[in-house]
Amino acid sequence: MQTDPRFFDWLWDIEDEIRATTPIVYYHTWDNYPYPTFNRPAYLSNDYIACISKLTYDIVNKVSPEVPNCYLPHSVDMSVFRKYPEDQVVSLKEQHFGKDKFLFFFNSRNARRKMTGSIVWWFSDFLNIVGKDKALLLMHTDPKDPNGQDLEAILYELKLINGEVRFSKNRSSPQDLAFMYNMSDCLINISDAEGFGLSCTESLACETPAIVNMTRWPSRTNNRSEKTFLA
Repeated sequence: MQTDPRFFDWLWDIEDEIRATTPIVYYHTWDNYPYPTFNRPAYLSNDYIACISKLTYDIVNKVSPEVPNCYLPHSVDMSVFRKYPEDQVVSLKEQHFGKDKFLFFFNSRNARRKMTGSIVWWFSDFLNIVGKDKALLLMHTDPKDPNGQDLEAILYELKLINGEVRFSKNRSSPQDLAFMYNMSDCLINISDAEGFGLSCTESLACETPAIVNMTRWPSRTNNRSEKTFLA
């Protein structure tokens, strides 16, 4: 299992019964300091913790050093996420999105920390500068995720109701996602207080550039006021 330990209180409560027959391996990410000492009971409820970033690895070793753990970063299948033949990509892009449109791609959950509403607002400002027929934003996400923003309402508010922003709502195969990356001119991932995401890795593997923000936090290793880590 993976994600924020606060989602698994119910599981930690019965960990004695589970671990009596089945070990629990936790694929974990925690993206910023200070050390979350309040996570210690959750960490101790696992047999092994695989840490998604170097920062997470440092946190787990500090908060619960007695729990076996390792650093296991994101990786992608380079036989799937790769640069596809140009003629094939151009044909698909023209078929689905039209000719001569600059295509931005968002591939992540519609959650508050992903700043999806901000992306749509800023994209609207961008269209006001370059023209509404010059670019398109494709969002592979649930526009009405209960943990995010109502993106369809935002589109209505901004009068982006003529296909300037499109949603891919259904689950897609890795091959279909790879084609989305290849058809796109740029990926956008500006989530708040998170490390370098899997969608960025997949996009760069397809040779599609990504717009990302920097996540900073106080250094624990030297006297500098800030230090930047990438997963």
